[in-house]
Amino acid sequence: MSEIRAQDLLPENSYPSLNLRTIGEVLLRLPPLHEQRRIVAILDEALDGIARARANIEQNLAGADSLFVHVLSTLFEEGRNLWELSSVRALGTVQTGSTPKTSISEYYGEEIPFIKPGDFAFDGTLEYAHDGLSETGKNVARVISPGSVLMVCIGATIGKVGFCDRAITTNQQINSVTPVEGILPKFVYYQMKTAGFQQAVRDGAGQATLPIISKGKWSELPIYLPSDRGEQDRIVARLDTVQASVANLRRVYEAKLADLDTVRQSILAEAFRGELR
Repeated sequence: MSEIRAQDLLPENSYPSLNLRTIGEVLLRLPPLHEQRRIVAILDEALDGIARARANIEQNLAGADSLFVHVLSTLFEEGRNLWELSSVRALGTVQTGSTPKTSISEYYGEEIPFIKPGDFAFDGTLEYAHDGLSETGKNVARVISPGSVLMVCIGATIGKVGFCDRAITTNQQINSVTPVEGILPKFVYYQMKTAGFQQAVRDGAGQATLPIISKGKWSELPIYLPSDRGEQDRIVARLDTVQASVANLRRVYEAKLADLDTVRQSILAEAFRGELR
């Protein structure tokens, strides 16, 4: 296998966006042309197979998500004809988060979690450990009580929903509602994930480049409530079971995707070490 300098492969008028002198001194190992063709043929076949496997896994992953959406939508669509029409505002206390001045370092610490859109997990739980406020920062922010339901109401992830099991603060991209006694927070959380509620959020946000739904509009969005708290409990229990099953499937499929990426990198590494057979 012969070696040449990388700069010998560059066109004469290459745009000097990098340090070409340094890059040009890197030695590249080039096998004979027939060996290059053999390696390329093997790589084409292997990488094409990996791409097909990846597409199948991604399709299965989408199918798992669709299963949850179907069960979710069916339960709440059936309930709309039977339950009392209410609104987000009528559920309890509605708030919009706020961000203390980042220029004042004393506002930030570990006294209370400071939640942002990126802290919402697939199952609605929150990542509490990323950022926090100090006692001083907590006093100038808006504290959200445990058992509240949160939604991202601005930006690319508008409509993302979560819930908290402890006192938190959030930035201004997030609205929250703390339901009164008798209304199960996770029942509200699941209803906000339905296609109908999500569409209402998008309609309220308009068609601007940066979608945003105001606290006022969000507060007036419709919510349907069964009069029997026991029915809320039964629906939440069923959806918890389905969501847990889907989460397990997602972990399996995501692990398979990671394995495919590892195989792909391994094949490429072998190819360019001259070890591919």
